[in-house]
Amino acid sequence: MLGSVVLDVAIGMAFVYLLLSLIASVLQETVAAFLQLRPTNLLKGIQSLFSGDSLWGKDLLDSLYNHGLVRGLYSDPVEDHKPRLPPAHGLVVAVAPAGLAVPAPAARPSRLARLFRVFKASLRALLLPIFRIGPVAVVRGVSDQTLLPAYIPARTFAVAMTDILNPGKHSGDQLMPSITHSLAEHHWLYRENKAGQALYTLALNAEGDLNKFQKLMEHWYSDSMDRASGWYKRHVQRILLYLGVLLAICCNVDSFHVARTLWFDRDTRLAMEAAADEYAKKQAPPPVPAAAGDADAKTLQTRLEGTVSAFNKVTTAALLPVGWKQSPLAYLRGAWHFAGSFSNTQVWWGTFGNTLWRLCQLFFGWIMTGLAISLGAPFWFDTLNKFMVVRNTVKPREKSQPEASKN
Repeated sequence: MLGSVVLDVAIGMAFVYLLLSLIASVLQETVAAFLQLRPTNLLKGIQSLFSGDSLWGKDLLDSLYNHGLVRGLYSDPVEDHKPRLPPAHGLVVAVAPAGLAVPAPAARPSRLARLFRVFKASLRALLLPIFRIGPVAVVRGVSDQTLLPAYIPARTFAVAMTDILNPGKHSGDQLMPSITHSLAEHHWLYRENKAGQALYTLALNAEGDLNKFQKLMEHWYSDSMDRASGWYKRHVQRILLYLGVLLAICCNVDSFHVARTLWFDRDTRLAMEAAADEYAKKQAPPPVPAAAGDADAKTLQTRLEGTVSAFNKVTTAALLPVGWKQSPLAYLRGAWHFAGSFSNTQVWWGTFGNTLWRLCQLFFGWIMTGLAISLGAPFWFDTLNKFMVVRNTVKPREKSQPEASKN
């Protein structure tokens, strides 16, 4: 019987953590979209790949992001809508030819839009160090750094780099020897340049084969992106931890108080077990945060509304001790009245000691809830399913007890 109670409490706690983790995951996706975490993480990965170096005085990071193949992966309204006139026999045309429609210059954004852009950039610059994301390189030639792509295919990277490493624009059989010769000369002059050393090594291993050289660059890029994916997961877990603690405080989810209620209240345990069993049967596993691809805003809103509704329904039906019963101002007024109503020192110290102990429990309960949420919704979904499998195995044994002998 004791083992069954412990299992029911574990199911209830895992279910609460799962619902809160789902809410936190939606908030984390929103924060990641605002911070442009995926483009920033990709930029850091490519910057690490090139070691921040340049070739022949030309920055590789700027060259890659401004290359036509990569430039087509993101939109820059300021650069895209600049008026451009076609050249006439290689001469600069000052006046448009007759009958040629000159594109109108892009409309200048309003003052409110510019202020909002400055505020957004300032807030982003403030939050990035808090989440320990950065420092972030600045790509020259891009009007807004938040417009950079979240993903660059490996094939696109390899073809663009082949063109960047071919300053003479050779083709055919002369292309690969030209690249190898240029990289060899650069490596001889600048031996401390890590990007040049890496590219020259790849060119030597290609043995004059352009397709093999591009495949080697694809593998080099993919290995770097695997490392960047690990960075992204750590960033996500850190953001989830901060959001988890904030969510625990806002919803007043004290892990110790919830566990104590589930332990002593049988009706609450049964209600949580039934709700968890129904949820595990109907819901699909939550998605794992990926380093590439932002979720749609409408999808995030739908997920958030559904999860918040489920959390409110479950906690209300099971009568869990979560949430704030009064406004924060009412709590402050009560604390002020409580502090000024003592006349006996012994009574004051005894009451204060009890209150202080309760506040410490509440604080550490919030911290434990935040740590649990930082593990992520997929972890708690799998944990809840494992608990439910064990519970369904234990239940028949509890119902079919051995009958006493009639003799």
